[in-house]
Amino acid sequence: MIVALNAAKPAVFALMDYWTFDGWFALRKRLKEEDSPALTKTVFPGIELRLAAPTTCRLNAHVLFSDEISDQDLNDFKSKLIVAIIDKPLSDDALIQLARKVAPDKLKHHGFDKAAVDEKDKVAAMAGATIAELSCESYRKAIDAVPDGKAIGFMPFDTSDGLAEVKWHDHYAYFLGLFKSSPIFESRNPQLRDAFLNQETPENKNWLDNFQRGLNYIPRLVVSGSDAHRFTGVEGDNHKRGYGNFPSGKVTWIKADPTFLGLKQAILEPQKRSYIGERPEKVIEISKHKTYFIDSVVISKLPGANIPGVWLDDTNIELNSDLVAIIGNKGSGKSALADVIAMLGNSRQGAHFTFLRRERFRGKSGVPAKHFEGKLTWLDGSTEARNLNDDPPPEKAELVRYIPQGHFEALCNSHVSGKSDAFEQELRAVIFSHASEQLRLGALNFDQLTEFRERRFRDQLSELRKELGMINVQVESIERQLQPAIRKELEDLLALKQKQIDETRKIEPEKVSEPSDKLTPEQHAAAKDIASLNVKIQEVDTQAKATLASKSAESRKLQAVQNIRDRLRHLQRTFDQIISDSGEDFQALDMSIEDVASLRINVAKLDQVQSSVPAALDALGKEEQKHVDDKASLEKQLKKLKEKLNEPQLKYEAYKKAYGEWAEQLAKLQGSASDPDTLEGIKAGIKRLADLPQKLEELRDQRQQKSAEIYEALDSLRKSREELFQPVQSLIQANSLIRDDYKLQFLATLGGSADAVAESLFALIKQQSGEFRGEDESLATVRRLADQHGFESKDDTLGFVKALTDLICEAASGGASDAVGIANLVRKGKDPRQVYDLLFGLSFLEPRYTLLFQDTQIEQLSPGQRGALLLIFYLLVDKGRNPIILDQPEENLDNETVVSLLVPVLAEAKKRRQIIMVTHNPNLAVVCDAEQVIYSQFDRKGGTRITYTPGAIESPEINKQVINVLEGTRPAFDNRSIKYQ
Repeated sequence: MIVALNAAKPAVFALMDYWTFDGWFALRKRLKEEDSPALTKTVFPGIELRLAAPTTCRLNAHVLFSDEISDQDLNDFKSKLIVAIIDKPLSDDALIQLARKVAPDKLKHHGFDKAAVDEKDKVAAMAGATIAELSCESYRKAIDAVPDGKAIGFMPFDTSDGLAEVKWHDHYAYFLGLFKSSPIFESRNPQLRDAFLNQETPENKNWLDNFQRGLNYIPRLVVSGSDAHRFTGVEGDNHKRGYGNFPSGKVTWIKADPTFLGLKQAILEPQKRSYIGERPEKVIEISKHKTYFIDSVVISKLPGANIPGVWLDDTNIELNSDLVAIIGNKGSGKSALADVIAMLGNSRQGAHFTFLRRERFRGKSGVPAKHFEGKLTWLDGSTEARNLNDDPPPEKAELVRYIPQGHFEALCNSHVSGKSDAFEQELRAVIFSHASEQLRLGALNFDQLTEFRERRFRDQLSELRKELGMINVQVESIERQLQPAIRKELEDLLALKQKQIDETRKIEPEKVSEPSDKLTPEQHAAAKDIASLNVKIQEVDTQAKATLASKSAESRKLQAVQNIRDRLRHLQRTFDQIISDSGEDFQALDMSIEDVASLRINVAKLDQVQSSVPAALDALGKEEQKHVDDKASLEKQLKKLKEKLNEPQLKYEAYKKAYGEWAEQLAKLQGSASDPDTLEGIKAGIKRLADLPQKLEELRDQRQQKSAEIYEALDSLRKSREELFQPVQSLIQANSLIRDDYKLQFLATLGGSADAVAESLFALIKQQSGEFRGEDESLATVRRLADQHGFESKDDTLGFVKALTDLICEAASGGASDAVGIANLVRKGKDPRQVYDLLFGLSFLEPRYTLLFQDTQIEQLSPGQRGALLLIFYLLVDKGRNPIILDQPEENLDNETVVSLLVPVLAEAKKRRQIIMVTHNPNLAVVCDAEQVIYSQFDRKGGTRITYTPGAIESPEINKQVINVLEGTRPAFDNRSIKYQ
């Protein structure tokens, strides 16, 4: 028997004989003998009974006992069972008396002869065992009377001679009494098991409530017994089952210590801790993915290490593949163990380690860490060993996901303040992991994917912001012209120019009449020639002006040619960039750029113009010099002719010259609207100032519209990203826990932080006036506007930009009603256009990933809620299988949040991955349903040793807390002595 028990697969057995414990007594006796083989399995004593039922059916009942129960307690239990009909305690004699008292027909019905029963005690004992029934009341009382709760009754339900055969509607009280008092029921029917566990299904929803009412709404443990009658069974024959052979593969699995207390634990939480079938899902999961489960961690001191204290030496812990809780007070070594496992698992979170760092265990010179080595062994047999003073090589793959307290802080809080995008990076990695191959477009990571998908939106944004920049240049120019000092300067210039004109009018040359005396023939001819020369000189001046204009036109041609060449080069580069960027897209379409677009640039005519201009300019230069020479020659001739005139004629000619010069001077002062330095030009400038406010408003409207277009382009970018997490959102929708209880939803938002806006803005403007006086006040102003408007929509964002711009203008005006623009507030070396480009270009907005948790955005959650959200995300959404090591941060993951939000998540997540949770609160080890508790204690006596005690929680104080949690939250039969592993 012992050999058969050890060889069979089950870890726990129960010996069930009708009416007797003889088998158990024989096994216990044999185990005490010196030559007995060792028993490596757990065996519980049990007994099979038959209860008197108010029906024609036979009703079996079973009782399990602790393997620590005494023989006397077992015998006492039997003595409290009352055999019906004869009303005597159960014993061999009572069974014999019963057989000899019943009617012959009853004996005959069960195959016994009345004469043989009366004559032979052995036959009578067998007959009594076959027909005996116990008082149901004595059955219940006998179980209750066993000391220390070391007896558990369980009833067959729909198996052989089970309670289901009792017509409950005819014998309601009897049925209900056994129904409520049985912690365990036997069934192989999955639908019945769901009903006993209070799990609603389409098949049981119509009768589940009545069923559970009979159980006082306390879920019951359901088992499938093997009912083996031989040590070794016949394979494939259900009627010849041996130890470990279960009917139709209906194997009972219990997730607990293989002890009687472990069975009690399963009774308290049957849904979590029992399974009927070939293998539980987690067992299958582990067998398929052994590379993802840590088997053990070992820490040892290196040979020859000469350092005081024991420290971590001789730490050797086997780790459960489900949820492991490392508990202990502050400074007890919890984080030390977590850091070591993480480091050996090649975690990239070394910057956030609390124990393996230079300020602590590693010391400035690596002491004492360099004297110790750790080794991590995985279930597939692979190992990773490393000196505790060494970091994992960067090329090593990360085998665990470590979430230490510092990393939690960075992810949860820095994300909200805009100081870090680490949380978003985590989201991106998971989103990419869920993206289909079709959606990934061949990208190797999230950044590549977004680059492929978003390039056209980025190009559009770049063009829109260029156009916005051109508008802002005009806005700044007009604002500069509308400054009160500019108008005052023009008005002063106008007065000065008018005064200059008035003064010029005063010095008009005194008129000289044309001489009336007759000229000599020689003077007459000279006068006539003088008039002719004056006409020629005017013609030469006119030709010279035309030549000068032609030279300017030719020079303009050169500049025009250069401008066109520059633009064509830009066009060519843009086209070439499009070809380069679209190469993979055209390849995917099996097309080429020539199929959809072509670019033809012909600069031959530009070359002709460019080559012809120098010759033309040379010819015009010669022509210009000829005009100068011709005019000089004419003026020389004119001088000689004037010498032939008489004095009156000379005076008249001098007058005409002076008058002409005066008139020319007056005309220059009066000028035209196109000449800004003349009277008319200044008047035109003042008139233009009057038109500028309207032009400025038009430009500002254009700027607002351009900003709206930029927002729409950004929103298109956001929508493109939104498509990426549809697979993740579908996963969430398929998980009722995340969908209904946590209402977890991915969002792609145009994220903007008031602090980020302020940081960029205050690098451009001074904080010295209005609502921007002082750093704290200025930041508060930007935050207030952001709170009032937000960035949730286009109107909200544009409203924020306008309100902020108005306040900046108001602060720049210094209270002056006629001030325009923001130039007075801009820092030295900066430009108002830079401020406008920042605000209206919406450079502070960027598509961001965030999460909605229970209808609340992550930015509005408490630190504890953010921590819970992050862990929910890792545990339920992340497709990774690597073990998670969580060093519980008290601020971001408080105990209440763990209990209220994370227990269901942990239960779900540990179905497919290993979780190691570090906490100072032992209650969490219980309510989170840890499969293994490691009690960590720092020993300050005789050296600095940290001891890890795997297995049961030994501290009486911790046991007390465990008991409080159990008694306060769970129905219990007797849990005061339960220890958790």
